[in-house]
Amino acid sequence: MALSTELGKIKQLHNAEAGVLSLYLSTKPSERDKWEIHLKNELRRLEQEIKNGDEAKLKAFKGVRERAEREIMGNEHKLLRSIVLFAEGNDGLFELHFLQLDVENDFHYGDKPNLDQIERLDAEFPNTGILLAQLDSITAYDTRLGEVEDVVVFDLNLDTDQWRRYQGRGKGGEAASSSQIDQFDSRKEKQVRRFYRDIAGEIRSLHKKHKWNEVVIIGQDRSANLLKDELDIDIERVVNRNLGNAEEEEILRRAFEQ
Repeated sequence: MALSTELGKIKQLHNAEAGVLSLYLSTKPSERDKWEIHLKNELRRLEQEIKNGDEAKLKAFKGVRERAEREIMGNEHKLLRSIVLFAEGNDGLFELHFLQLDVENDFHYGDKPNLDQIERLDAEFPNTGILLAQLDSITAYDTRLGEVEDVVVFDLNLDTDQWRRYQGRGKGGEAASSSQIDQFDSRKEKQVRRFYRDIAGEIRSLHKKHKWNEVVIIGQDRSANLLKDELDIDIERVVNRNLGNAEEEEILRRAFEQ
């Protein structure tokens, strides 16, 4: 689940006897050769501090530390600009997230989570819709806190001129990115314009439903500009890249980089 949808559960962790680890770790490009050292040093520091206190809490922390290091290192391929983790001792709640937002390094272990940074980020970074525009497909990503919360795909069949809507990750046609601009003749341009015009209302509905404060379009010049022309909404920025076969992390990275 996305971090924004789990904040309610995290906020309920008050007076947790086993303790709660709150971890904010910068993994932006300038920190890529340092974050592992920060992680190990700060977790070691917390363990030393806890050794002077409750034995039960120390045991709980060791379990949290072991799982945190294992899960973070095992998902290193998901690195974006930061790691945020909230983990309760004795196998309680465990929320690990890789965000496309900057944080300051901060590690805390106590009877409640340290939510200062995540609450500030939640207020500073608005809900954003990312529209991945391709010749025969539009993928709409609903994002908050730099994470994808929902995905809707609109696919056009260029042979039948019919389009379909799919909900969720991994849905839709498999060849949406394969045709692209090399076959973008005048006939297909008319088809694509009709397709974009048809789904403009659907995208406006998503904009209203998810309360997007910003919209970003990603696509090669022609596709991105055609989509922008058909949408009667403010577009924050257009990223001229073909990311049809890109992983979700790469799409987020490109959408939010300045």
